Amino acid sequence: MNSRAAAADPANDYVFRFDAPLEPVIFGGAANLHGWLLHRDGNPINGLRAVMQGPFFRKEILAARRKRKRPDVSAAFPHLADAEASGFLFELRLRFGRNQIKFQVLDHERTWRTFSSASVVAVPLTLLTRTGFSNVQRFLILYLRQLFAAARSGHETFPSPDQVVAFSAATTSRVDLFATSKSNLFIVEIGELVAAGFRELGCESTLHLDVMPDENPPEGTMQIVVTPHEYYNLFLTEKVSRQRARQLTQNVHLLCTEQPETGWFASNLQWGVHSLGVVDINPLGVAAYRARGLPAHQLQLGYHSILAHPNAPPHPERRLDLTFLGSMTSRREEFFAEHANFFARHQCHLRFVPLGFAKTKATRSYLSTEHRNELLSDSRILLNLHYSELKYFEWHRMLVGLANGCCIISETCKGYGTLVPGRHFIMVEPESLIPACEYYLAHPEECENVGHAGREFIETELRQAQTCRAFLQEIENKGQAPGLLPLDAPAVPLTQELRQAIAAQTRRLLVQALNQDLRNLLGKGTKTEKPRPSSATSTASEQQQQRAAVVRQRAAYRTRLAQQEEERARGKQVVHLHENRASTKCESPKLSVLITLYNYAHHIDECIDSIARAAEQLAEAPEIVIVNDASSDNSLTRALHRLRESELPIRVVNKQFNTGLADARNTALRFSRAPYVFMMDADNLIYPGGLRQLLDVIGSGDYAAAYSLLCRFRGTPTNRVGLLSYFDFDPQILVQYPYIDAMAMFRRQTLLELGGYDNELSQIGWFGWEDYDMWLKYAQADLPVGFIPNTLCLYRHHETSMINTTNLFESDLVHHFMNRYGDLLDRFETRATVFGVDRKKTGAFREAKQLPIDDELPRWKQASSVRR
Repeated sequence: MNSRAAAADPANDYVFRFDAPLEPVIFGGAANLHGWLLHRDGNPINGLRAVMQGPFFRKEILAARRKRKRPDVSAAFPHLADAEASGFLFELRLRFGRNQIKFQVLDHERTWRTFSSASVVAVPLTLLTRTGFSNVQRFLILYLRQLFAAARSGHETFPSPDQVVAFSAATTSRVDLFATSKSNLFIVEIGELVAAGFRELGCESTLHLDVMPDENPPEGTMQIVVTPHEYYNLFLTEKVSRQRARQLTQNVHLLCTEQPETGWFASNLQWGVHSLGVVDINPLGVAAYRARGLPAHQLQLGYHSILAHPNAPPHPERRLDLTFLGSMTSRREEFFAEHANFFARHQCHLRFVPLGFAKTKATRSYLSTEHRNELLSDSRILLNLHYSELKYFEWHRMLVGLANGCCIISETCKGYGTLVPGRHFIMVEPESLIPACEYYLAHPEECENVGHAGREFIETELRQAQTCRAFLQEIENKGQAPGLLPLDAPAVPLTQELRQAIAAQTRRLLVQALNQDLRNLLGKGTKTEKPRPSSATSTASEQQQQRAAVVRQRAAYRTRLAQQEEERARGKQVVHLHENRASTKCESPKLSVLITLYNYAHHIDECIDSIARAAEQLAEAPEIVIVNDASSDNSLTRALHRLRESELPIRVVNKQFNTGLADARNTALRFSRAPYVFMMDADNLIYPGGLRQLLDVIGSGDYAAAYSLLCRFRGTPTNRVGLLSYFDFDPQILVQYPYIDAMAMFRRQTLLELGGYDNELSQIGWFGWEDYDMWLKYAQADLPVGFIPNTLCLYRHHETSMINTTNLFESDLVHHFMNRYGDLLDRFETRATVFGVDRKKTGAFREAKQLPIDDELPRWKQASSVRR
């Protein structure tokens, strides 16, 4: 391998971005740097590494983790085959002091070339970790980062290069905007908003969908392509060659809406060099394009009546305490899981949408403009948490919130222009978002005042017609370079009470961290399961052992199920029913809570306690049906003890044979008596309002089932690690991968008519896939399913995931689901994954019954655990 550095500038050959900039000071010494890198001509990349050196240590070399899925980059560069797996992760562990870092790529000629460099100071704080105070270390890292960020913050002018090519423009009387119907809905809405602004200004203006711009537009006509990375990739390059597309671009401006340093931003760059100029809705984007030598202007989004619901109720009458709208990212998932208790206590609407494809009117998980405006007009607070570490002001989302009178509470951001933090919206550090929300919910008049001030400001000072006029005036200053971008307005101080609440939150976090460390040192801390190697990372020998274990396990299930049916056919009793006095008196309950129990004696009490708390909010007590699937621990003893002690109607069904989760659920279904059933496993929990809210939804609508967001936890419920069931019921997403858990409410009769849960899956060896199969049945039958976008349940996360066994039997899995649900799959556009497996492998499945067991693990999001 050649280790020499190439003389040529790699920037000419590669396009890359880091998802977030590397901070100049790294407290804790650890930095995980995500990003992506591509060769412009599609040449292979053979390696990535970081070379680190400092005054107190010798050179160190760290290899990056490569070929990570980047659907955003794939969408931005559809013509490059490697774009989908262009992601990387540098897990930097820096030494104390200043670190000089070079990021290098091993090119197609196997030469290491530096594509980026950085100089950072690291303060590792490793002494705290070595002495057992790891939680205190994490707290200090967070606290020091905030202090350092506050010290560095200032209202600096955005950069503008010395020489920028001037726009050539005449007096504009007509503005034609171009977008594609395949774009995300909010992109089309931005185009309609800008067109409405130009019309209010007196120009003729139309948004054209799926129409090509004129190569020679009439005099006085301006042509603007809205969000070029979608327009070109999803429409124009499918109609004409890329060379012809570049020719058509020569007389258009490109209106960009994406954050700098993303794949979509980079895609805009490649078209921007052929255009009249780039226009961006955010000054951060304008600055980034100018820094790369492109002529760029800002077209500020502003108020127009199309953004607001016409009949917004007064703040005190608004139904929702808080709303969040945004794509699902790991950063957001972690935040909403951490604060699940807060959201569960309030009326919240947490609307997540998936990445990787455009959300159109056919995407059920994405709200229409009318539905979104109605939702925000009924919300007191609109919460804003950034997509990534970039402090980018999401103008469109924030503007819609302001137009509907929401009190916007956002983490620290840049590029908000003339809006005044503390007056028109509230801006705090991420760790202070929940205290700020609690404060404004407890002070409804102040919450309403902020919402009113924000709406009044944009209606009078930031109208779309005004911003369109400013844009045209700057464009038509012929021969003059674009001026400096506006400063962000200084913030108004928060109220003293809120500042005190934030300070108190900081003290509580420190005390919690210290207490947890002391408990761990004394041996009283929470013990968590050690991660087990997955079939994607284990050795060939370990994979063979895993396969053999699963084969034995599925053979045992098959045998026991056959024995059970033989015994039943002979008239022998294979289940035994126990019930308390409350159950015998309760002949027709409205709701049955069905609990499957297998070796969870240490969890069943906590599970029943959570149901009892939830039952207090119901008009009628629910019956609880516990099915003990021949547990080998004292699960049955604990269940019978609760049956005797509880005032709730409880039935315990004891099975003679351990036949798996599907059969246990079907047994519970047969012994239940209510028209509605709530399904859960004995190690999971439900929040107090969960049963009531789900029953209200399924009982008041025409829904066959209903579910909510779930919060995953490990060990204890306070150790929350993520979310499940995070999207609305959307067959378009469901055929790609499983994302909905079994913890949901169903109409009992519908479950029975669908045949119940599939016993065949566990016999094949796909433990944990019964839930996915059931939801696919609902999608195939076009049954309506309700969704409550708030966290109502807690799901215990186990390290042994169903993904391990799935990877061993991918071929069988895809064949099984293709045979059953192929017609459902055919309804939708081709995506990267099919039934949780990489689509690229599905073609090979038609040629061979089994792929090698060390095939790459599909990287779909799934946290369901093996219950047997």
